[in-house]
Amino acid sequence: MTGSRSRWLLVAAALGVSLIAATGVSQAAATKGAASFPSTCSKPIGSGKLTIVTDLPLEGSLRTLSVEIQQAAALVLKQAGGKAGKFTVQLVNCDDATAQAGSWDSAVCTSNAKGYARNSSIVGLLGTFNSGCAVIEMPITNRAPGGGIAMVSPANTYVGLTHTSPVPGEPDKYFPSGKRNYARVAVPDNYQGAADALFAQSKGWKKIYVLNDGETYGAGIAGNFVNAAKSLGITILGNDKWDKAAPNYQALYQKIQGTSPDAVFLGGIISNNGGQLIKDKVAVLGDNNKVALMGPDGFNTTDTVKDAAAAAEGMYVTIGGSSPNDLKNAAGKAFLTAFKKTYKVKTLQAYTGYGAEAMQVLMAAIAKSNGTRASVVKSLYNLTVPNSILGPAKIDKFGDPVYGDSAQSQVTIQNISAGNINTVTVEKPTAALALKAAG
Repeated sequence: MTGSRSRWLLVAAALGVSLIAATGVSQAAATKGAASFPSTCSKPIGSGKLTIVTDLPLEGSLRTLSVEIQQAAALVLKQAGGKAGKFTVQLVNCDDATAQAGSWDSAVCTSNAKGYARNSSIVGLLGTFNSGCAVIEMPITNRAPGGGIAMVSPANTYVGLTHTSPVPGEPDKYFPSGKRNYARVAVPDNYQGAADALFAQSKGWKKIYVLNDGETYGAGIAGNFVNAAKSLGITILGNDKWDKAAPNYQALYQKIQGTSPDAVFLGGIISNNGGQLIKDKVAVLGDNNKVALMGPDGFNTTDTVKDAAAAAEGMYVTIGGSSPNDLKNAAGKAFLTAFKKTYKVKTLQAYTGYGAEAMQVLMAAIAKSNGTRASVVKSLYNLTVPNSILGPAKIDKFGDPVYGDSAQSQVTIQNISAGNINTVTVEKPTAALALKAAG
């Protein structure tokens, strides 16, 4: 199940032999005495000697997007016949969020990662979604017995996870063993921030007020946008943190109103009270045609439309790389068709294709390995992915994606119109601008 947190019981038999509920861990793993999965995890999909877990927020406004990533991973596994090379693989879905937080939770991220480390069958982790959860889980999985657990995120975009940043110690502090075990298939935020700034310039927005949610991703993408925008001659009127627990933001926008912005940029995620933030922007500053509103991929979900209702109309949102609904390569089109048929949907969420891509990467790394954790991690880098859903793809030596000849440069700009999220254009910032965005 993906809708609620799973609770599985150990039932003691009369002879004192513990039986492990089938929904908590596979019988094969139980027989071998492997540790069970965290209580946030659901029943395994398929059966196999090796396990890939997904670690995604299944509570709050990112649930819809996370469920589709899980479905994409399951579809890739099914199409591969449950095998990666000579190894049989099962998929276990886990939740890193709480209903109280309505988003990822630091305590759950910690507990999950420790549980994964204890279960020797787990050689791959598809996650996390949120960069703030990633910085918690990465050092734990890096030190997992047997050489670490290979992590491949479908959606982490914070620059400091793989490259140096203004934050001291990044990224080395996430790899205490001295060896990397993390990769992502999403485009890093310095490219997205640069692309967002290029689009703002093309729209003639000369004065922009920036808000951020204070989290690793939100503060990071806001900073990347600010750096790139300034280098393009755009005036940044402010970069303030919004309080996700606030009942409303009208006083904040009344302050912003006095600066006469052409646009407002929201660095953060929809689940941090983003719906209210958007509603109050429109209530105070006017609709999004009067004062433009733009958000990065943290707002690129149909839950933005649901939470903000009519106030989301006209808002621009972005995604690093391609929208899964725009895929034109053979493997991408085949996946799009199969996903729509299997799960009965008309359009895919922004990161569904990246969920499939992350699963492909993990399966390819496992197929290339000898089945041990250390070997899967080693196989992850400089890995070419055959028949990639997102086009010709490779994971470089840092753990970042390289798509075709364009590296990580393509970013898709979309617009919310009549409740739909439609592609407007594609921006391809130069490496030089992305470097300025990174700070």
